[in-house]
Amino acid sequence: MLNQTTQKMNKMHARRNPNLTVSSASYAQLSPADQSMTSATFLSPTVASRRGLLSPSPPPSPNLPSLIPRHGKKQLSTANHTRLVKRLLIGGCGVAILVWLVVRQIYARQQGDVEFKSQDGEWEMVGGSLLPEEPSALVVQDAKGKSKWTVSIPPSYDFPLKPQYYHDICQQAMEVSQAIHQEVQGGGMIKRMLNYNQKDQYYIDVGEAEAQKVLPQTKNTGRPKGFVDDVAIASKANAVGLEVCERSLTYVMETGDAGFGDTMTRLWMSYGLAVAENRTFFVDDTRWLYGKYSTYFAPPPTANCLPPPKTHMVPCPHTAAHIVVSGATVRSTFGHAFTEEWEDGRKANPLRQHKIFALLRTGYEALFKLNTEDATYALDRAHSLFGSVIKDGGISIGIHVRRGDKHPYEFQYQEDYIPLDRYMNAARSIYIEKIENGKSRKRGLTFAETARLAARHTSSKVILASDDPLVYESSELGPNTNRAQDRIMLATKAALEAAQGKKNPWIDEITGWEGGFYRDVFFSLGQPVGNANDASKLDNTNIPENAMKLRELVGRAYLLDLAVLSKADYVVCTVSSIGCRMLAVMMGWDSAILGKNWVNIDGDFDWRGIVW
Repeated sequence: MLNQTTQKMNKMHARRNPNLTVSSASYAQLSPADQSMTSATFLSPTVASRRGLLSPSPPPSPNLPSLIPRHGKKQLSTANHTRLVKRLLIGGCGVAILVWLVVRQIYARQQGDVEFKSQDGEWEMVGGSLLPEEPSALVVQDAKGKSKWTVSIPPSYDFPLKPQYYHDICQQAMEVSQAIHQEVQGGGMIKRMLNYNQKDQYYIDVGEAEAQKVLPQTKNTGRPKGFVDDVAIASKANAVGLEVCERSLTYVMETGDAGFGDTMTRLWMSYGLAVAENRTFFVDDTRWLYGKYSTYFAPPPTANCLPPPKTHMVPCPHTAAHIVVSGATVRSTFGHAFTEEWEDGRKANPLRQHKIFALLRTGYEALFKLNTEDATYALDRAHSLFGSVIKDGGISIGIHVRRGDKHPYEFQYQEDYIPLDRYMNAARSIYIEKIENGKSRKRGLTFAETARLAARHTSSKVILASDDPLVYESSELGPNTNRAQDRIMLATKAALEAAQGKKNPWIDEITGWEGGFYRDVFFSLGQPVGNANDASKLDNTNIPENAMKLRELVGRAYLLDLAVLSKADYVVCTVSSIGCRMLAVMMGWDSAILGKNWVNIDGDFDWRGIVW
């Protein structure tokens, strides 16, 4: 190390003093005495007599420029050669990185410019693409190279997607949208969330993305198999040459909830929302737990246009041209943003939910049309129950009792049920207020007229509907209570054993509906189930035919109860029950809410729409 350092220093000095030389001629001119000096003495700058032959010492810092001008051609040393090689390497690396960045940018832009070729009328992708293999929300670049986001659904997936995909897409859509907004805003948090109907400026609709070749073009394969036939298709009056709908809303009836009411309220709300937003409405019953839509209802209104390609129907965002609503997206479609948009914050409950009520009412009026047999029965039953009451000027009071796995909101009964005598007390109060006292006070009747009026109103009736067959046998409701319908009745275990006979006294082979409607009991209908663990392992994607027929009977019984009960003048029920809230919608806003003919006995809670 020392030798190397010395050599470098000598070279540095030689470079700094190029005029310092030792020649034989200079040496010969010296005197003999001087010639006896060694070369080392001669070159030593410390000798005063020789110091004039040397140039001034170089500055101590090698970074300072030389004070002696350079003449002639500079000879490259080993150090200079090494330094030149390093500079060339650094420069080459810099150029390579720059070229890589440019190529990467060009390649990233070309990902959206996927080339397609047509073969026999079908499109096939021939260029490279980094689209995800599963349905998801993703960031893309539009035709101008700006970051946008959209939803990609591979054409290989059937419609409808599994509920988990719809849920994940909405979750991803929210995260991707927020990420792009924060990126554009310099990394800051989003100042406020978008309104329900406010378009996201960074979202590019699937149809537009395909037009810009950001997503591969998909072929419209026609009406999905699970779509419910509308009136025109059912009557074979569908016109040929219809165009694809500009905007649509498709309600997927698939849900993990065993209840019938949840599906109905979301169906009605979705239809009302589609009408309000000028969207064409479609229904899909591919994987509905209760079977086919046509088993219960007449066909929905005619669409007058064709459904969009299945890859265009997305669950989020709500401002997309073609949206899907299902049980998996209820929080996204009817969540906080929906409530803020459709509630009237200037009014108190329940008046603030007038517009939400109207959406449900629109759906009910358009879709609650029972199949021919059940509709005929419901009409005849209502006439037999209420005809005499109307003729004699009496009133009819409907009572809806929900038990089973649905418990009240009221804290005192959260682990139990509202006592039956509270239902009857509410019905008695209505009768006294409206008949015995109300009309005599309002009309100013005399005592004789009041007595005659009371005699006429002995025809007033109480009509009962419940999911628990034991309620019909309860003495608390009185002997004059009438069933809402007797076409399809839920039986108790005792009644079933009396009709069929018990084969084994030690094994329970028959299950009744004592206690009301329970999720596990519903899923186990018509299937071999020995205990609760077996019920949790049932496969609801492949339901046996006999099990589906039993489910259909349960669903039809539920609808018939509501159809008849809603014709009563007054209804007493618990707002915690979905059927109770549906009855208010079926009675109408003026009668149920403004007229207060719908009476809730579950605490001080008011009518409310979809509870998610």
